[in-house]
Amino acid sequence: MTRKLLAIVGLALAVVLFIAVNVLVDAGFPNAHVDLTADKLYTLSAGSKDILASLDHPIVLRLYYSEGLSDQFPQVKAYADRVRALLEQYAILSHGKIHLETVDPEPFTEAEDKAVSAGIRGIPIDQQGDEQFYFGLEGTNSTNGQQVIPFLSPNKGQFLEYDLTRMVYNLEHPQKPVVGVISKLPLEFGPGGLAAAMRGQSQPYAIVDRLRQLYNVDFLRTDVTAIPAKVDILLVVYPQGLSAATRYAIDQFVLKKGRAMVFVDPYSEEQAAATSQMGFVNPSQPVSADLPQIFKSWGLRMVPDKFVADRKLAITVDTTVGGRRQTEAYPAWLSVGPHHHNDKNIVTAGLSTVNMASVGALEPEPGAGTKFVPLLTSSRDAELMDASRLRMLYDPSSLLVGMKPAGKRYVLAADITGKVKTAFPDGPPAAAKADAAKGKSAKSPPAELMESTGPVNVIVVADTDMLRDRFWLQTQNVLGQEVGVPVAANADFVINGLDYLSGSRDLISLRSRGSGVRPFLVVEKLRREAERRFLAQEQALQKKLKDTEQKISELQSTAKGGGGKALLTAQEKAAIDSFRQQLIETRQQLRRVQLDLNKEVDRLDTELKFINIGLVPILVILVALGLGAVRWRRRKARVARGH
Repeated sequence: MTRKLLAIVGLALAVVLFIAVNVLVDAGFPNAHVDLTADKLYTLSAGSKDILASLDHPIVLRLYYSEGLSDQFPQVKAYADRVRALLEQYAILSHGKIHLETVDPEPFTEAEDKAVSAGIRGIPIDQQGDEQFYFGLEGTNSTNGQQVIPFLSPNKGQFLEYDLTRMVYNLEHPQKPVVGVISKLPLEFGPGGLAAAMRGQSQPYAIVDRLRQLYNVDFLRTDVTAIPAKVDILLVVYPQGLSAATRYAIDQFVLKKGRAMVFVDPYSEEQAAATSQMGFVNPSQPVSADLPQIFKSWGLRMVPDKFVADRKLAITVDTTVGGRRQTEAYPAWLSVGPHHHNDKNIVTAGLSTVNMASVGALEPEPGAGTKFVPLLTSSRDAELMDASRLRMLYDPSSLLVGMKPAGKRYVLAADITGKVKTAFPDGPPAAAKADAAKGKSAKSPPAELMESTGPVNVIVVADTDMLRDRFWLQTQNVLGQEVGVPVAANADFVINGLDYLSGSRDLISLRSRGSGVRPFLVVEKLRREAERRFLAQEQALQKKLKDTEQKISELQSTAKGGGGKALLTAQEKAAIDSFRQQLIETRQQLRRVQLDLNKEVDRLDTELKFINIGLVPILVILVALGLGAVRWRRRKARVARGH
């Protein structure tokens, strides 16, 4: 057998062996896979695996995906492959408890009707809206419970595993979590408290209604000495003046169940208004709230008696100074936008603006054993100011005078995780012991815990005013009814936090993963720059158009003559014709900018595709040919020497 024939036979056997190995592995090891992605996008975390392994009831996951229309959305199409691969892993690791279905909701079919009725959101792909692109997930359990992700956006790819595992967990545990609330602010009844409610003047915080839609909310007494066992999450708001026994109850709850969301404040404007006299805050009445002893055991502190003043994030307010009404920036009220959110944390990622007022600053304790993760931060154009300055503030803009920003970001809200010890190492306070001895508590208190039974997860926010309606709701009249329309994401932030805390420890342990989206950064930069130029010209055109329309309106209103008809001079008509010509030319320029943008992007896109798809194989072939030529020459030389 010649060497050439031997090489051909060897190559054929290699191909057959490769196919046979793949067939055998697929048949014998269907669950085996190798994840070579940089962020391990197709490998589930230990928390997800534990939740899937513990499933007791059947679950159906139904993926609605418009396969036939996906070519128009290449980024979504690539993301859909990842979603399906991950869902297949869920089905495999659930040991038969999860049944996966894929539905293509083609236009005007029963499948599309089913998608709409399930709550899947379609994206119109034509001007008439007849064709809709669907890419959402519905989950159902054996008791007709339902969970829906209306649209699986690639922009939330880093939280895909969390969202999927959260859906499975909620279907396995369909009962609403119980949120126990301890609050010194009138969340439940509004100003005036229970007395106002008995007079029919109850005005509960709107956020309470939002919470009751998702959770079983249980308002606890502010002098409670033991948290009921049914409570899953503890929500503490403005813990001003809580007794040692109540603080001990909070401490023990966190050590046992490890889930709490706490709102403290260096200056509560709600409380300040309630204790004001003649328009000024009564200096003898405290308007701050903190839990320094407990916070220290959790590994953080709120800077006492200081609030964060921020020039960059300042909200603009209307004021009256010296009898004159004016609009000014108020650096004590902050509009904390997405650039100041932690986009790696499920609580704040994707949130819009959160409005806060006279907010404090949180800091990690030196040497703390817990992990301190900022959720909301100020800008670098911020300074810590004495909270006492807010007590008799005539002019909000006076805070700007002499401001000396520290050049650092202050933490306004933080996520605390890790093992913690009790804040009461000497044992429960005497009041708690006496209360337990009298049997005053609903249930006998458990044995004292000196450290947490596992890692705790606590969210701390240095502001309570953000819960007030005025900072995130705007009242509008809709069909004769007063309706609150959200203008900020304050309620979403609270709900995200409680939703995050309400899961199991396995679920809480999940962190964001890579997005799986690898865009051409050079192309995106070029596109953004061109769009910026395009937008600037478009805005200039719109301003020019608006100014001219106003000018025409003024000319017509002053040129009214007999018969109510507008009398325009020849000069005015010429000016209008000139502008119309300029308008046409500007539109043509805009079209040229857009055309140049597309040409430039397409050219670069083609070059990059050629380099990534064509050039590398060509180089490999050239290297192989070169090596073959060198070997052929060496073989030829050996043959020549042999003769």
